Amino acid sequence: MAEMAEERYITPLAKWSRVLEIFIPGYMFGKAWGIANAQTVELYRVIFPEFLINMAEGMKRWLIQTDSAALERLFSTCSGALVGFLVILILGAVMHFVLGDRKYIDSLRFTSITLIPLAVMNGTLSHLTNTLLETLGGGETIEALTKSAVDSPRGQIQMFCVFYMLALWMMGKRTGVVGKRRWFVLLAGVGFLAVYFALGLGITANEAAEVLPKLMAAHGQH
Repeated sequence: MAEMAEERYITPLAKWSRVLEIFIPGYMFGKAWGIANAQTVELYRVIFPEFLINMAEGMKRWLIQTDSAALERLFSTCSGALVGFLVILILGAVMHFVLGDRKYIDSLRFTSITLIPLAVMNGTLSHLTNTLLETLGGGETIEALTKSAVDSPRGQIQMFCVFYMLALWMMGKRTGVVGKRRWFVLLAGVGFLAVYFALGLGITANEAAEVLPKLMAAHGQH
């Protein structure tokens, strides 16, 4: 009887927890790509890969049919989250091939959980972006703003990339990934980061010098 009760009450909860292990990191990972507004979207396009922001903006035009600011913000984060889920599905397929010893759903859980450091990184970068925009009217020189726009995200990106590597290694150890496969998991993570950087993660001094004067001019008109 105890075994029947355990199966009836604990197993469904365990199934929901597995779903949430995919949903929550996926939502966190992608939502930053969708929260840009008309004033911030150009800066988001140079800090994050432009095509990801464009995908989220396209989904926003499809999703948002409301005059409510609260609902508009909710739909904005959902549009970014949908893009995030798509990225996780693709990366999960790669990890499934690398892991090679479990179901795809378990590989997807592994992928989502280990992406939590990068999800926090994306949220931190969006916060830094909004903070930078709030300082545009504070009398800072364009040189100081450019340095801040480049240096602050760079330090955060480096730190969270290290955390991502640690998450891959420790999660692999915890879930029984042994031998060379654990190193292959790390290589897959390095490859993902390389693609993320190649597509446009982070802002360069030239990009900042190009976009910040436009934002300052637009800010001065408001």
